[in-house]
This record gives sequence, C-alpha cells and structure tokens, in this order.
Amino acid sequence: MTLPVVPGSSLSFSQINTELALSSTATISLNDAAVRTLAGVGASPATIAITNLSGKANEFSFTISSNQTNANLRTLAVNAGWNQTVKVNATIGSGIQISSTGTGTPALTVNGSFPGGVSLINTGVIVGRGGAGGRGGLNNVSGLQGGAPGSSGGTGLAVSVAVTVTNGSGTISGGGGGGGGGGYGAICCVGLGQGGGGGGGNGFGTAGFAGDGPDCPGSPGSAGGQLSGGSGGSGGGWGAGSGGSGGSNASSGSQGGYSGTGGGGGAAITGNSNITYVSTGTRYGSIS
Repeated sequence: MTLPVVPGSSLSFSQINTELALSSTATISLNDAAVRTLAGVGASPATIAITNLSGKANEFSFTISSNQTNANLRTLAVNAGWNQTVKVNATIGSGIQISSTGTGTPALTVNGSFPGGVSLINTGVIVGRGGAGGRGGLNNVSGLQGGAPGSSGGTGLAVSVAVTVTNGSGTISGGGGGGGGGGYGAICCVGLGQGGGGGGGNGFGTAGFAGDGPDCPGSPGSAGGQLSGGSGGSGGGWGAGSGGSGGSNASSGSQGGYSGTGGGGGAAITGNSNITYVSTGTRYGSIS
C-alpha cells in the first residue's frame, strides 16, 4: 500500500500505522526510526513533518547494477539492506546479465520468505547456462568411437513464491543445447583421426573437445555467447564429421556430422504459476 498524497497535515497517524503494518491505534511519533525511514528523512535532529510522509510506501527498492551468477533474489535484497519485512522492489539494470555457472543451477532463483511481497523489474538479461558441446569422435587402433552428444541447457529463472514480474525491455532465456560431436562416415587419413567437437549453446556453454589422436586432428568447437550458440569444430580430414553448432536462444544444439546428437534447450522459466506479469517481454525457451 502507499500513503495517499494529501495537502497540509491531513494525513493521520492511523494511516501511517497501517502503512507500517502496525495496529491502527499504536502509539508512534514522527521521530520514530521506522517513521523517519518511511518518510525518507534522516536521523534526528533533521527536521521532519507529517507532510514528508505524503505518498510514501513502506517498501524496499534496490537495483542490481553488476553482473551476477547463480543469483538468489532474496539474498541479493538482504545484502542490499532489506529488513526482511517490507515489500521488495528489485530492478535488474539495463545491460546487466544474470547467468549461471552450471546447467543444474538456474541463473536467478526467487524463493524464501517475502512477508511484504516482491516485484522484479528486468531490463537486463537472465540466461541459463548453455549445454556443453559433445566431444568429437576418433578412429584409432583400438576401434571406432563416435562423437558424444551435446548437453542440455539450464534454466534462466526459477520461481517458487509469488512475485510480480515486469520484463518489458528485458530478456529471460534458457541455455541453448550443446552441439553434438562429429563422428565418421569413413576412415580419414591413415590409421588415426577425429571429428571436431560441438559448440556450446547460448548462456556461455562450454565448447566441445576434439577427439584424441595425433593424425589429421579435428578442431574443438567454440564456446557459446550470451544469446548465441558456439560453432562446431571442423573434422580432421576426409570422412570426418564436423561438430554441430550450439543452440541459440534456448534452442536445441545441432547434430554432429555422422554422429553425436545435439542437447535440448533449457527452460526460460520454471514455476510460472507463481508469477503475475505486468509485461512478459522477450522470453526464449519453455515456460512451465
């Protein structure tokens, strides 16, 4: 709730008590710390008047202004000075990226206790970890080894409590699937050789390795970018398949030549039933 905008001194202490989640008949004064905080007036002896409370809300607002990994919104709010009682209004700043270091961990988690409620305004990018590219295959004296499959991407935003989300100019994306490692349609060179590794999916997915072997080596894939998949590495010679590219915008990775399948794209959002949207903005990946 927000205190009404009123002229003069017509704002009542009963209304102020209600905004502070106190009994309407509780005894308070303008010099109480909670009242001064609500009014935005510093500690005594700074002058405070009841008109300073007009239009004020008992809420905590903060901006996430630096890149984060494996972020938890409640933890960020506490670290920013939230008293763990009033409503939280969190904003992810423009150009800020919230990402993850592993596909098993969401980029941003909203869970735990928010007694006054919580809202999230995203003007940056929340992106799950991209799947790793599959290792390239090899053909050596011990036999043929096909290219490995790419890994699936991780989740962007995981929510398990009620939250209001404004994503008008922001992006929420799952990680792209990693590209499959390249295999063999025929033996390349003489004796040894390997296909190229697949590229990682978007969300900074790890590049796939090239297969082992000293003769006619393939190339490793490239790592994924923020919202772009990495490219697959090239095969090591005639008959060696190239690695598949990683998936962009939470899509599946491509299959490697002759062999490894691409990993699936990650979810943009899980726990969507807990979200009330002001605007949905750009979202890549499944929403469940």
